[in-house]
Amino acid sequence: MLLKQQAFYTSLTSRHPGLVERIRKLIEESEKKFSGSKNPAAGFLWEHTVLVASLSFRLAKQEKEDGDLAAIAALFHDAGKFSGGRYHHDQKPEEEAAARLAREILEDEGLDMARVGHVVRTLRSLYNGGARRNRLADVIHDADFLSKFGLLGVAQFFVKSTLRGRNLESAIMNHLSKELTYAAVLPLNMRTESARKLAVKKSQETLRFYRSFLAELETAHGMDFRLRTPEVRRSGHRARRLKIMLVTPAACGSCGGGWDIDFRTDNGVKCETLEATVRCAACGAAHQISFCLPEIA
Repeated sequence: MLLKQQAFYTSLTSRHPGLVERIRKLIEESEKKFSGSKNPAAGFLWEHTVLVASLSFRLAKQEKEDGDLAAIAALFHDAGKFSGGRYHHDQKPEEEAAARLAREILEDEGLDMARVGHVVRTLRSLYNGGARRNRLADVIHDADFLSKFGLLGVAQFFVKSTLRGRNLESAIMNHLSKELTYAAVLPLNMRTESARKLAVKKSQETLRFYRSFLAELETAHGMDFRLRTPEVRRSGHRARRLKIMLVTPAACGSCGGGWDIDFRTDNGVKCETLEATVRCAACGAAHQISFCLPEIA
């Protein structure tokens, strides 16, 4: 990651020397502690963080907001992900831990208290629907989602799948439905006009790639998957129904039977979750697909 060539890095370092490196060390150490990795090159979370910070800096400028503050908040947005050495420690959203870390570090670095407070409020409002919304939170929300789509986002999906020990079949059956569902509604999930324009292109790129990918898998490996587009009913959301993109094998691998699919939604730690139970109508073989449903801004 060519950090020193990033516009946000140059801007922040001129005002707060050493801050970016301090946050980098914090994030990389927390990720290694969680994963148990001793690989000095490991740093998927940091790579994602840099991409979000870069996008946030650019979007903030386009939206006439403070680019430096947006980049600082973005650098902390996942800093609490592995707080306590576990994911969602004590069932608390990672942004709460991120806000605490941001306050500690930024105060220690001597940032003005008003700016520290702005960063902390931004991080908390990323997950807290009842918190007062602010424009920096909107910018970081959009940058975070944009970073996960388009061709670079597709690459990150496969890198993450590899890091978590998934083969192609596992990644497709259990996780590709989420990627496709989010890609399809990406422009609707944006809160800023600048991000919405980028989202249209990234949505199209992502959907086009995955459709071609599934088609080639069938030709090259005989892995026959079907893309279904059922609607699910939402609870407590102004968009009462949402079309999802569900990837399933064309037929049951055990007996060749067709699928019955049941859906259930529930409120999780940070989001409304979908659970789809895909069950063979002939032999009863089943697997589940679960993920957070898109917010739709």
